[in-house]
Amino acid sequence: MTTQEYIDSGIIQDYSMGMLTPDEMSGVEVMCDLHPEIKTELRRIEARLAKYAEEHSVDPPAELKDSIWATLQNVNKEKAMDPNDLPFINKFTDHTHWMDFVRSRIPKEVTEDRVITVLQHNSLVTQMLVISKTDFDNEEHEHEMESFVILEGECECTVGDNVFRLGPGGFTEIPLHTPHSVRMISPYVVAILQRVAI
Repeated sequence: MTTQEYIDSGIIQDYSMGMLTPDEMSGVEVMCDLHPEIKTELRRIEARLAKYAEEHSVDPPAELKDSIWATLQNVNKEKAMDPNDLPFINKFTDHTHWMDFVRSRIPKEVTEDRVITVLQHNSLVTQMLVISKTDFDNEEHEHEMESFVILEGECECTVGDNVFRLGPGGFTEIPLHTPHSVRMISPYVVAILQRVAI
């Protein structure tokens, strides 16, 4: 294969875009060392890709930075689990931190149908530890965003027309004005329930 045939094969473009295996990448690097014209072609392709990326870059919305920062702060709060400054639960929640935090409040034997313990309540958010042997009937909320994360057990959730199962670590957020219900699959479920005022 001539150097031009090697260039025309497309392997240099694939190298530039990180689409090769480690062995293939090593092969291109060897060819660049052996053939200056291949190395020149590689630099030309990399420059074109950089120019294309610069010309087509999109600045993220300003609020994205705040959202990312808030998520990172929440993750750090979750690791500390300060009872006076509890983190919000969300799709990034690590349920094991919450389980460690509430473990002493979970009875060794669950005898009551449902026990709800308020962990945090203010004008913005209410967070509760829920231990339930019984299903949650259909309801919907107009002024609160409800979400929950399962710590122990398994349940089946119906949210609008969607039906899905959640086990430990499972999280869901209920849209406003959306009927929802929960059916217990295991003998009981332990969860953190959160309602955020809108």
